[in-house]
Amino acid sequence: MKFEEIYKKVPEPHIPQKLPVELSNALFDCEIIKLISKANNAIGAYRGFLINTINPMLLISPLVSQEAVLSSKLEGTHATIEDFVNYDAGNAVSVSKDEMQEIMNYRSALFYALEKMSTISDDSEEGKHKLPLSTRLIKSMHRILLDNVRGQTKSPGEFKTEQNYIGNTNEITFTPLPAELTSEYMSNLEQYIHYDEIDLLVQAALLHCQFEMIHPFKDGNGRIGRLLIPLFLYYREILPVPTFYMSAFFEKDRNMYLEKLSAVSQNNDYATWIKYFLEGVIQQAEINAHKAMIMLDYYNTFKNICLSDMSSKYAIPLLDEIFKRPMFKAKQIQEMIPGSKGTLYNMLDEFVDKKILSKDDKVRNTTYFCPAILDLL
Repeated sequence: MKFEEIYKKVPEPHIPQKLPVELSNALFDCEIIKLISKANNAIGAYRGFLINTINPMLLISPLVSQEAVLSSKLEGTHATIEDFVNYDAGNAVSVSKDEMQEIMNYRSALFYALEKMSTISDDSEEGKHKLPLSTRLIKSMHRILLDNVRGQTKSPGEFKTEQNYIGNTNEITFTPLPAELTSEYMSNLEQYIHYDEIDLLVQAALLHCQFEMIHPFKDGNGRIGRLLIPLFLYYREILPVPTFYMSAFFEKDRNMYLEKLSAVSQNNDYATWIKYFLEGVIQQAEINAHKAMIMLDYYNTFKNICLSDMSSKYAIPLLDEIFKRPMFKAKQIQEMIPGSKGTLYNMLDEFVDKKILSKDDKVRNTTYFCPAILDLL
């Protein structure tokens, strides 16, 4: 199809309502009321598990990698979680290095935001407080996301200065907010992050939707928009760590995800989007809680083996590293484990003997991996 033909079919830029939007009709919807209750119960159960776990980020760390893979997959990458853990361990994979780096950058952007939002700022006028989820932080995350990958020439960390479009080479399906309104709408979105909405999960739904309607960057909007969900829930203290991810739900039926977003842009139908989002929260909260409980069971089982059958005081630190990185080479974790190189290799042999770890057949540059964790991803 010629460019002129495509251009004739370009939709007008969508200018959404500013937040907060009028929700009175949606909140009288019996189905939404039930979903709000069920979603809050599900996320509450997940929160309870995380609060009562000594180091929840350690247990959920493998799920962060899974989220990075799935969110990137929604943007056209083809890598699997198996590809990612192999690449992270320094092994050859069939997909391109650039694709793998995109996934690594996604994970790095999340960890960067967590570090910044966990930092206590000492403001002499307002006292000590955590750094907020803000447009400044969002721009910094975007800069990390596009570092040295596809999209690196598209103004990383800066809002768009010209109109962008969503579609493919044959059809433009959506025209986001005009560039000249981006700063104004992102300022409104930042204010909404601190707004007291009727329900925080509904607020998370609207926050993600509005970000996608604005599409403030030239590239990487979908991934940043999905990262906002766990970061918002963490910032508003719904969860003690930003470990609630929706990409698995969205990726399961990408067309459905786009269809529900389109209901807002085409018909201002926020109720349909909110229902869909809350259904996703319920599903993912139950899945995440189930996986996290299994992960905790594995950790406690392995820890008991370390305490009862191993003499090295470095066994538990090694176990912690395994949960952070379930496939690795010894040299990759050497600096994380106190003691000599010989001590590390002796412990790795013990972990293999106790069937906590397995390893490949290479004599040099051996790859170690934890089957229990990898099978859960």
